[in-house]
Amino acid sequence: MPRSKENVKGLGAKYGSTLRKRYSRVYGGLKAARQCPSCSSMRLARVASGIWRCKSCGYTVAGGAYDLAQAKAK
Repeated sequence: MPRSKENVKGLGAKYGSTLRKRYSRVYGGLKAARQCPSCSSMRLARVASGIWRCKSCGYTVAGGAYDLAQAKAK
């Protein structure tokens, strides 16, 4: 059985494939490079749940817990 290239460090087979896929999608989004709305540098990072700060200029913005843009309500 080939191993997937998803980033699922710490999750064993007991958690199931659906949960591992969801985890890898959220974790990948957390670590993605983001552009600062103030200085346009690509150094915006998540500080805490819903708080994003630019490492270059110090600009702080509130957003979603796992993504800067809030998820659209269905």
